[in-house]
Amino acid sequence: MPHLTGRFPPRSSGTRHPFCNARLLLGLALLGSQVLAAAAHAAGYHQFIHNGHTIDYALVLPDHFDKSKAYPVLLALPPGDQSRQMVEAGLNFYWEAEAKRRGWVVISPAAPSGENFYTGLEQELPHLLDEVAQSVRVEGGKVHLAGISNGGLSAYRVITEFPDRFLSLTVLPGVPPDARALAALKDLKGIPVAAFVGGDDTEWARGSREASQELDRLGIQNTLTIVPGSGHVIRLDPGKLFDLLDQTRPHTAAH
Repeated sequence: MPHLTGRFPPRSSGTRHPFCNARLLLGLALLGSQVLAAAAHAAGYHQFIHNGHTIDYALVLPDHFDKSKAYPVLLALPPGDQSRQMVEAGLNFYWEAEAKRRGWVVISPAAPSGENFYTGLEQELPHLLDEVAQSVRVEGGKVHLAGISNGGLSAYRVITEFPDRFLSLTVLPGVPPDARALAALKDLKGIPVAAFVGGDDTEWARGSREASQELDRLGIQNTLTIVPGSGHVIRLDPGKLFDLLDQTRPHTAAH
């Protein structure tokens, strides 16, 4: 059994993963300003207020959206400081265009300054999903979950706290943020996990391998793809990501 508990930081309301923010923000900068500039037109924002928290979230709807139809829904958690800028970068780089093309709905929330979705704010996400479900029919009654870097940490936090809300987990990259999330991996039975990590992203690759080994030990379906020559920001074909997501949809609805 791999020993992960000493490798990940303990839960702390003000502490982020030790190698996450700096590398991710540097990687986004290296991608060029055109990524963020092109993302500025991303889907319209809505505001969710609950328990004293105000969360802005982007909502991507398919073209010709029909309120009477059920859609597969993806909750996409952003990287870095999880700000609106990072939401827009994630939508532009991976989610928005392909979701529109395939008929998916994407919800991507931004954390208020100084907060994040793996040290407390994640408790608000089920309430956010309930609000969106008032205007979007959710295929299968559950959503799919994805996260990038800090969003990957957040995704593991959210899905281990609320496994009954989700159909699948995709992280690019992501690991359980602490011992509590690690211990709760056993609750993911029946939820397929797909993880991606850059081959040159040494620390995240090590953590991703250990997480995959633990999932294997627990008998949880998972795949780990190590992308050769890639650093922390992973260049992936959005079409292939959505191919994987489509495979995790309820069998009666998947195309």
